[in-house]
Amino acid sequence: MAKQEKETYTLHELDELINQGKFYPLYYFYGDNDYLIDEYTKTIIDKNVEESIKSFNVDILDANNIKMGELISIASAYPMNNEKRVVVVRQFKKLLSSEDNNELFLRYVKNPLDSTILILIGEKLDMRTTLAQQLKKNCVIVEFKALYDNQVPDWIKKQVKYFNKTITDSAARLMADYIGNSMREINAELEKLCLFINDKHTIDVDDVVAVVGMSKSYNVFALQKAIGERRISDALFILENMLNRGESAIGIIAILTKYFHKLWTIRSANLTSAGIMKVFKMQQFAADEYERCARNFSVAEIETAVLQLMKADENLKTSNIDEKLVMTLLIYSILEGKVVL
Repeated sequence: MAKQEKETYTLHELDELINQGKFYPLYYFYGDNDYLIDEYTKTIIDKNVEESIKSFNVDILDANNIKMGELISIASAYPMNNEKRVVVVRQFKKLLSSEDNNELFLRYVKNPLDSTILILIGEKLDMRTTLAQQLKKNCVIVEFKALYDNQVPDWIKKQVKYFNKTITDSAARLMADYIGNSMREINAELEKLCLFINDKHTIDVDDVVAVVGMSKSYNVFALQKAIGERRISDALFILENMLNRGESAIGIIAILTKYFHKLWTIRSANLTSAGIMKVFKMQQFAADEYERCARNFSVAEIETAVLQLMKADENLKTSNIDEKLVMTLLIYSILEGKVVL
């Protein structure tokens, strides 16, 4: 099927193609929203390969464990007892490690097998390269962006419909405050909530507090609140629980960095609770908490905290320093006002 030459497609346009039953031999998915990438990949597989023959006609590959020649061979194979086969390659960019690999793949891109749907999952393309220009002609390229904070409640209200339930506005906002913008985690909590309310049709604030609040006692949002209120013992206790549970230290740093950026905006602009609600689209109780916590730090202290978070992130990614030590020293450096990293 001939494809319109287009640099990128929106999610809405991708939905339209899928709903119309239009599928192409090449897709390139990238972006921060791995949940949606997985969901759309699954949808394309389900629409093109019957469940009974997925083991024959679906290949999920990782670029770390395969060579370019093997990928081309798999993508060039005809499906068994089916019109289509689907091949998915994660971390695709790692296969583009040499000019020979690039040239080999470029030949396939110019003439892909119609019976194969090849889904490449990787990083943002440099559209100046020859390969990217050729992909633009033959490939459906889609960026999957993470939700902005103010988009989360509406997404929760949309997603809960798949469980044949509804959720109040206040409950959706509270879930967003508890969980953040991770679609995967939100969906998991919605499943728990729907089981919890059983035959009840609408999820309310009490349900969210009972189910999500209980499971989130020691999460990054509880940690940021303890830090914002300068409760160092509580912050260290929550941090230890999170790390023992296998939480990502780099993920914790990313959310805390975002938190301190908000505190910097609030503190430097001297925002009141009403101003915080307007700027960040927050619920009243969350805005009150942010206003209170922002006043516990000077602008200089917040800027130092951001620098310490960046340094901790660098240490975790480039050194062999123990993860718990890096994170513990980070809390001390933020709350004791000493640069110890």
